[in-house]
Amino acid sequence: MSGLTVPLPQTQEQRAIAAFLDRETVKIDAMVAKKERLIDLLKEKRASLITQAVTKGLDPKVPMKDSGVEWIGETPAHWEVQRIKWVARMESGHTPDKKVASYWQGGDIPWVSLADTGQLREVDYIADTAVMTTLDGIAHSSAHILPAGTVVFSRDATIGLCAITRTEMAVSQHFIGWVCGIRLRPEYLLFVLRSMTQELEHLTMGATVRTIGMPDVKSLSTPVPPVLEQEEIVHYIRKHRDRVDSLTAKIHTAIDRLKELRTALISAAVTGKIDVLEEAD
Repeated sequence: MSGLTVPLPQTQEQRAIAAFLDRETVKIDAMVAKKERLIDLLKEKRASLITQAVTKGLDPKVPMKDSGVEWIGETPAHWEVQRIKWVARMESGHTPDKKVASYWQGGDIPWVSLADTGQLREVDYIADTAVMTTLDGIAHSSAHILPAGTVVFSRDATIGLCAITRTEMAVSQHFIGWVCGIRLRPEYLLFVLRSMTQELEHLTMGATVRTIGMPDVKSLSTPVPPVLEQEEIVHYIRKHRDRVDSLTAKIHTAIDRLKELRTALISAAVTGKIDVLEEAD
């Protein structure tokens, strides 16, 4: 670093630059903090929107009844509340032996695993997976090929991540696959599962390794509105969620610009492109 040169203004000007940057960066940091707080509020609104719709429906005047499930609370009186396993077939996953090359090399069967965690945080539908297995791997393991439209749900590590498969897939032992029956739409179940955050946290509270045991998975319940209402709820959620997401994206862009401005301001001040003595007058 011996060849590095830096501007070295007089001590008075150095102090003026420091004071100027302290003053101006504090203003920018305050604006960034306000926008980040707004993003947090939008996240809360987004989560509340989904939970309200899947547990209370879209008609505020409809008669209500106690669901008997704490996290669900009251539901419209004409809805049912059922264990998920009674309205969707539950499929557990498995990992073919990693040491057997024929189970993995040239694989063309998507296999949902913890390697897909990043994708599952962002999407409603999953079409591709980080790892593919083979028919040989399926044949020599407890894994099954699940149909398109299966709701996959993580029960280990980051619990509760879920998406709907766009094609036939298998899942690892860290996931459950819910194959919905005629009374339950996959898209509706997807949003129900995403509303269970606090319930899932309760089920894993105090656990050394974050996981939901199969007995607890089998105990999970869902509201079951009439199918037409489920479809209307899904449409409503997506419409309003997209508006919130669009606004959130715009705020993220504004934050990035403020951070760029902060960096540019510091650079300009320390390289003499801004006369801070004049600014102070």
